[in-house]
Amino acid sequence: MKNKLCTNCKAGIMCQCSKEEVSKRKENKKEAINHPSHYLKNTGFEVIDVIKAWKLDFNLGNAVKYIARAGKKDPTKYNEDLSKAIWYINNLIETTKSQDKMDN
Repeated sequence: MKNKLCTNCKAGIMCQCSKEEVSKRKENKKEAINHPSHYLKNTGFEVIDVIKAWKLDFNLGNAVKYIARAGKKDPTKYNEDLSKAIWYINNLIETTKSQDKMDN
């Protein structure tokens, strides 16, 4: 079986192009998991970093997440994303009302 020489470079049998391509595919897959483009707003800040910096609880963090990402992953779900944000805000309001009643 003959070794195929790379046509992209002049390294011959020492060519690393295919390894680089595999590495790039792995990086792209990793990016899709760790830093998907819909997780970034135009500013380049990831929502998770903002949530941590602001020390938001679960409900507020999710509300901010859905607002910031509304329509980014799927433009047809813009209103659905906003409705999810509203749900988390309403859930927090109901939770704090219940806690207020228990405290009084």
